Amino acid sequence: MRRILQSVILALLPLRVSAVEPVGKIQGQVLNSKTLEPIVGANVLVLDTNRGSATDLAGAFTIANLPVGSYRLRFSHIGYEALLRTEVIVTSGRTTFVNVKMLESFIVKPEVVASSGYFTEALTSPASSTQLLSEEIRRFPGGFEDIVRTVSTLPGVAVVSEGGRNDLLVRGGGPSENLYLINNIEVPNINHFGTQGSSSGALSFVNLDFVENVEFTAGGFDARYGDKMSSVLALDIRPGQKESLGGEATVSATQYGLSLEGPLARNGDFLFSARKSYLDLIFKAANLPFVPVYTDFNFFANYNPTARDRLSFIALAALDRVDRDQGTLENRVTNAGILDNTQNQLVTGVNYRHVASRGFFEITLHLNRNEYRFSQLDESQREYFNSRANEMETGLKLATYVNLSQSSGFYAGASTKVISNDNVTAFADTIYDRSGRRLPASSLGLPQFNSVNASTLKHSAYFSWEQQLAPQLDLGLGIRVDYFQFLQKSFYPALRFALGFRPSEAWKIKMNAGRYYQSPSYVWTVNPANRALRALRNDMGIFGIDYLLREDLNLSFEAYAKIYEDLPTGIVPEKTDYLVLTNTGVGFGGREDDFQSFGYSTLVSRARGRAWGFEALLQKRFATVPCYGQIAVSYAKSEYQAGDGRTYAGAFDQRWIINLSGGYKFNAAWEISTKWRYFTGAPYTPVYLPAENGGQIQNLPDEYLTRRLRAGHHLDLRVDRRFNFSGWAMIVFLDIQNVYNYKTPRRPSYDFWKNTIADRNDLGILPSLGISAEF
Repeated sequence: MRRILQSVILALLPLRVSAVEPVGKIQGQVLNSKTLEPIVGANVLVLDTNRGSATDLAGAFTIANLPVGSYRLRFSHIGYEALLRTEVIVTSGRTTFVNVKMLESFIVKPEVVASSGYFTEALTSPASSTQLLSEEIRRFPGGFEDIVRTVSTLPGVAVVSEGGRNDLLVRGGGPSENLYLINNIEVPNINHFGTQGSSSGALSFVNLDFVENVEFTAGGFDARYGDKMSSVLALDIRPGQKESLGGEATVSATQYGLSLEGPLARNGDFLFSARKSYLDLIFKAANLPFVPVYTDFNFFANYNPTARDRLSFIALAALDRVDRDQGTLENRVTNAGILDNTQNQLVTGVNYRHVASRGFFEITLHLNRNEYRFSQLDESQREYFNSRANEMETGLKLATYVNLSQSSGFYAGASTKVISNDNVTAFADTIYDRSGRRLPASSLGLPQFNSVNASTLKHSAYFSWEQQLAPQLDLGLGIRVDYFQFLQKSFYPALRFALGFRPSEAWKIKMNAGRYYQSPSYVWTVNPANRALRALRNDMGIFGIDYLLREDLNLSFEAYAKIYEDLPTGIVPEKTDYLVLTNTGVGFGGREDDFQSFGYSTLVSRARGRAWGFEALLQKRFATVPCYGQIAVSYAKSEYQAGDGRTYAGAFDQRWIINLSGGYKFNAAWEISTKWRYFTGAPYTPVYLPAENGGQIQNLPDEYLTRRLRAGHHLDLRVDRRFNFSGWAMIVFLDIQNVYNYKTPRRPSYDFWKNTIADRNDLGILPSLGISAEF
């Protein structure tokens, strides 16, 4: 301990006193992007140095004894598109892993030109697809080092106006329309305090320190992915250290934790972390009488019996509670409007992959279990709502890719899931509505008691063909079939199409079209009347252009249109028939929305919707000039026709969103980054003082989503300082959200204690300090 303290003191001095320069190591693997076959003899060059390496028979490489700092790596091999990986951070605390996938060129070139290497992945990926590295997420200002929160600032993703939410609202779609994958294993939700029936919540429980690469697709995904209509978020987890045991201790803005990693058997490795929240300070600053408390555990393991075989395992657990202070009448009145929310999430899965000379084969097993415990009390602490739900998925998935020739190949696969839904939901004889009025549950279209304990099946199969018609032209065709046993209409086939044209090294034109189906959320089918629902449908078309202005600067543009059919809507006139379930759910439900987002009321598949818009992105990669950044501009419009025949604005219909973000690396130790965001207002329903509006706080459905919030904007700033010592390293960061203390507009809500209406975020400026020590 004395040695560590001495090292910290020396590092804080203006002059660095050290006889030995700290060094680190880079390890990685280079694979064929299609077949996943190791690329033997690929050149790996550390730019601006004379250091480099070549890959061995397993496609692996090692570059040792590198001075700590930020590097750029250039990957090249005859017959492959060159690839540049930027912002490779080498520390003295642990090995840096860089695993890449290289794309074969249609024409074998005697020399590989690296002109587009920084954006090779962007120029060769499908439409609407974005790659993020863990370092880009970690240092993102205001992101709390959270994957979902960072992705939510990409083009086409709406701004959540409610505080404490982590919703992905993609191109007019709702929070239930997103697919999450971790190492090819489906995960229903990766957020703490998830909203039942949705894929959103409060904060991601996946440890960012373990994430190597994130691929976010905002639409147009191919036939391999299904049962979701808007987006796919796929996470690749890095390997653990194989030489020795190491780890990291972290204290950040919302949580503290410890992680460990190291070798496992002869050819294996593992990663483990445990984290716990400490949100008391933030919630007390906002004068809130409740505190969400969460704990999560991550475990990942890999075993490679041969260079062409890999067995990977994941186990994730998230435990969520809400602590309440009921000591005063004011606190009890405030807490009466908030669900008692207890959740346990467990995700486990194992994936086996075998790589052959012309492709690969994968088999995946997974089990997901979500336990929801909800209740609501009045200010006298009498319970009038209680729900206990256990949802479990057990799945088997087979997938393969076969490379038929240099210009063609296909993906094929099938999956089956056994679904278990055990749900008991009960309302008291009378309940409270959003206006605080006591009335029968039936008056809101809610059945007083629901109980279901059922099992059902989901099956799917797909075939996706890829053909390079010419050096500049590639084609993709796919068909997917989904079978949802618990629906009266069970069988849903869908076609998908993709076309890419690259007239030069700098230009790429992309087009996608297809049909996407999504099964109703399990909680919606707790009501037996809802078994007649159909799968939700989305027909989508996308057109995009990429233009490489220079090797580290890329401009992209995309336009899209989405047509929704067979969306669930209510049937009770002027009570539930104005609702479209996919147009709700940004919240935690309960009395605040008359329990509507849960889907307990009787629903029919009669609603429809449409969304369209365009996005422009100018992106600068970290290169010879030590700065990076992007400018993103999005325009979107969405609207829905509900069961009453009327057309309403999409609840997440923000017309304009502008994001400016970037940073500068002064040297290996100091970095500063910033983000500024502007967004026009989302629709909302006006809120009134009950005494001035006949006892109601809202006039529904007449004024449903008829007003818009004023435009909002905020600036976030982050400063990182790195320290490297002999055998360990440390990062200290200061993250300031809402630097100029702008009161962000939010949907108005009625305060039952103060008898006032709140319509802005009261937190204002929010500084936080974080420390992370790697060893």
